[in-house]
Amino acid sequence: MKNIWKHLLLTFLFMGICWGLCLVLSFTGITMKENKWIYLPWMLGGISPAIASFIVLKKNGEVAGFKDWLGHVFDFKQSPWSYLLAITLPLFHMILMCLISGYRKGLPLYFLPLMILAMIFGGGLEEAGWRYITWPELNKKFGFVLSTLITAVIWWIWHLPLFFIQGVSQYHKSFLIFGIMVLGLSFMLAVIRKLTGSVWLCVLCHSIVNSMSNFYHYDFYGSYLASSITAAVLIVISLLLIFIFKKGKKNE
Repeated sequence: MKNIWKHLLLTFLFMGICWGLCLVLSFTGITMKENKWIYLPWMLGGISPAIASFIVLKKNGEVAGFKDWLGHVFDFKQSPWSYLLAITLPLFHMILMCLISGYRKGLPLYFLPLMILAMIFGGGLEEAGWRYITWPELNKKFGFVLSTLITAVIWWIWHLPLFFIQGVSQYHKSFLIFGIMVLGLSFMLAVIRKLTGSVWLCVLCHSIVNSMSNFYHYDFYGSYLASSITAAVLIVISLLLIFIFKKGKKNE
């Protein structure tokens, strides 16, 4: 559990410095729209879980260096079934949201590979912290459900400053609705980490979720109904997959 506390301390420290600067500037009327350089501290705050992950694991001798850490995060050699799981679940999330809340078409789908690559740095790399250190360490002590709930709350609170920074997608949106979606996504990402053991597939899943809203504009922050139903379905699917996995282990 020591890794968790060190990781959370550094994550929130880096986030607080970077997004704190963005907040102060936003409150004084200095926004990203007119000052593109503000995107730098915004982006650094967004990868604070990954930065903290490397520092903590390197200091504890769990990775030899940056290259070794990258190898653990981007563990591309996974089974086709594992990739299918990491791709299917976020697509299912998007389809549910579109069916319930409605949608309008955005970018052409041929931009999807580039968008997913961009979203590795626009959200996906958070998993180098949350699903590399936080959730696995909590899971050892509290089990799948409680560790996922705790991780969801931490992840939700970490996003809070974004809802007050002018120019970012979360600005003035519903923090509560976002929290409901974070809960569902936390179970989805936890089951991927649990069943595949891969951090990379969590990065990929997160990147797909963040990408798809650019191609199918659905009401991510404005519908309690859509977010609640989608989160509930993701939780049920995740628990069902864990049940099937455990049953399969017993049969072996």
